[in-house]
Amino acid sequence: MQFPPISVTKLRLKKHCEHCRKVLLHGDRSCSPRVSWIGTGSKEKLIAPSRFRIWDLSQKYFFLENKTLVAVPKGSNSPEELLGVVPNRGIKDTNANIFPIIMGPQDGKRVLSCAGSGGQPQIKIEEEDIMNLYGKNEPLKNFTFLNHTGDGQQTCSFESAAFPGWFLSTSTEPNKPISLSQKGGAEITTFYFEKSK
Repeated sequence: MQFPPISVTKLRLKKHCEHCRKVLLHGDRSCSPRVSWIGTGSKEKLIAPSRFRIWDLSQKYFFLENKTLVAVPKGSNSPEELLGVVPNRGIKDTNANIFPIIMGPQDGKRVLSCAGSGGQPQIKIEEEDIMNLYGKNEPLKNFTFLNHTGDGQQTCSFESAAFPGWFLSTSTEPNKPISLSQKGGAEITTFYFEKSK
């Protein structure tokens, strides 16, 4: 029995995680925002942010409560908050598994930012139009997260561009605000990240 030859394109996709290969080969839009924008071309400007759902390894989704993002268990009565996401074109994308993004609540009028406080950076939600920041084409590191996707994984992490080594995280306890933490502690720094249809 003969098998059809494997194309060079498919061989190259082995560098991506299994889930990312599904995106590129079959149109599955989950995993990394990088792959959801590949089809538009890197030079084509977005007219609106893409919307993503995010949840941690303990199945806690984000919920916006009094201007704070809280991680709540899946299936709770709290409505899930989708995130508006745009690429940050002001930071050079030099690693195939790291992609700079700006994200915030889905209304697009507020964004997540990282600020120093007492030696440990904190997550804040600031009143900034996400598309205005996208249009500036500047580093904007306080508003930027480096989306890390690893080979062979369906998950990713979000490192603060302003505070290297500090990642978006959730508590192991439910109904706690999201924060920034260093890897190796009790906090969860690994997430599922899926584009909303």
